[in-house]
Amino acid sequence: MPKLELVYFKMRALAEAAQLMLWATDTPYIYAMAWDYFGEPWAGNKTRAPFRQLPMLVIDGGQQQVAQSGAICRYIAGLTGLAPEDAGLRAEVDSVFEASQEWFFPLNPTVNFAVGDDFAAKREAQLPGLHLRLGDFERYLSRHEGPFFFGDQPYYCDFGVFHHVDLAHFFDADLLADYPRVSAMMEAVRGISGVAAYLDQRPELIGVGTKPQLVIDGTPEATGVAKG
Repeated sequence: MPKLELVYFKMRALAEAAQLMLWATDTPYIYAMAWDYFGEPWAGNKTRAPFRQLPMLVIDGGQQQVAQSGAICRYIAGLTGLAPEDAGLRAEVDSVFEASQEWFFPLNPTVNFAVGDDFAAKREAQLPGLHLRLGDFERYLSRHEGPFFFGDQPYYCDFGVFHHVDLAHFFDADLLADYPRVSAMMEAVRGISGVAAYLDQRPELIGVGTKPQLVIDGTPEATGVAKG
């Protein structure tokens, strides 16, 4: 097993699906804040990442650097058995994953950073589209028996969808009232022992819509790309 180091920031966003997958498969890794990994503020070190952005997965101490959250998840899936071997099924899995990735903007920035009237306006603007896609996921899940998108076996798409639906609950706690299959999928992912352990220990995201913070080692810290 290669040595893995996942480099990111103080926010619940693009590194989340990757971490869910790593914990679900009991795969060792190190999570490093950008300023700790580079030893300096991120602002002056962007060109040390492949495309001047994070997350970045560092393999075996830097022999390889994988950028782009989707590429990171696909690499982890191949490494851990969360991607099917059949090419056609793998493409279907990837299509569901990409459908969840389309939610990234503006959902993740809104939950992690927007406040006050700006948060309220963005929330109301996004909810109709979220419900349309939840309807898509509900129909897709009905194609197969079992709780996951493709039956009893979770693949990396399930973790991508889980993250974004979990985050969308900050907009509406009853978001899944009309989507029983999506709700069952969420519970099935939570029921994976490694995922349950991760969710129990990850930094709590508080103050969404007012003063977003992550509680790190018991101390609330503002979400963002800088230390402190």
